[in-house]
Amino acid sequence: MMRLSTMWNVDRTVDVDGRSPIAERILEHWEHEPGSARFFRSSANFVYTVRREGEDVFLRFADGRERGKDAIAAEVAVLRWLAEAGIDVALPIRSRNGRFVETTETDRGTFHAVLFAGLEGTHLEIEELDDAGFRRWGAALGRLHAALKDVPITAAAARSTWRDHLDRARDVIHPDETAVRRELGQIALSLGALPASPDTSGLIHFDFELDNLVWRGEAVGILDFDDCAHYWYAADIAFALRDLFDGGADLDHRSFREFVGGYAAHAAVDEEMLSQVPLFGRLANLLNYARIARAIDVAGDDTYPEWLTSLRRKLETRIAAYEASLEGREA
Repeated sequence: MMRLSTMWNVDRTVDVDGRSPIAERILEHWEHEPGSARFFRSSANFVYTVRREGEDVFLRFADGRERGKDAIAAEVAVLRWLAEAGIDVALPIRSRNGRFVETTETDRGTFHAVLFAGLEGTHLEIEELDDAGFRRWGAALGRLHAALKDVPITAAAARSTWRDHLDRARDVIHPDETAVRRELGQIALSLGALPASPDTSGLIHFDFELDNLVWRGEAVGILDFDDCAHYWYAADIAFALRDLFDGGADLDHRSFREFVGGYAAHAAVDEEMLSQVPLFGRLANLLNYARIARAIDVAGDDTYPEWLTSLRRKLETRIAAYEASLEGREA
């Protein structure tokens, strides 16, 4: 998640029809239908829908202080490689200059942008999935991991690692939050002791939840590789199923086993690998806490509009809930 000040810097330019001069300025790099860009969302990135050759495409851009150009270029390289390998992903579109990643200087900062083709399909909620649905979800992740094991090192080198993520979390956790710092230390020690091999670790999607998948019959298309990073493959399973494990990771849960069954049809998995899922569930909660703590950098007063102060309150509630969940845990 981006800093709230960064979000406000750009989102304050959006008019009542969803148009922003920042998005329009960035879109000058690509062929598109003028005036068609409309605000879609802002979270980790700014995203706008755009009409191009009669179809909807998506402009995604980030403040240069939030995401580096090299990491975005590496993401694009991975996406193009995966498409060649037969994985259904949202592909980037070349700009007028023949580039996939464009940098734009504006009076509100420097932004790195990519224009993505859309993927046809339907988004599903976890409550809509039956056993077959969980198997298809797991199979899609298994196919992805099988392909990612062969991604060239040059394409993935600029992507973050789990160590990078823990270092960033450590930088934003307040020294007084002893329970959170203790949790970080315990997780870091546990991860450092985990064996890693080409069969168990590599580049992962990092956010293989249902809102990043589109379903078309038996096919599953994959969106949003902007957080892809170097981890253990078990982490991707844990991160994908975090909504299923709200009350804690139950490795005997029927839906979990169906997911794993689908996964195992395409990528190797064993009980030792699955035993790591609860640890990665704890890691997901810690990293989410750190992202939120970093994001809250605006005052909670009437300086900002209600939507922003309301979002700040919501994030503070999540921060407090996580801190409280750790208080009773043994040191």
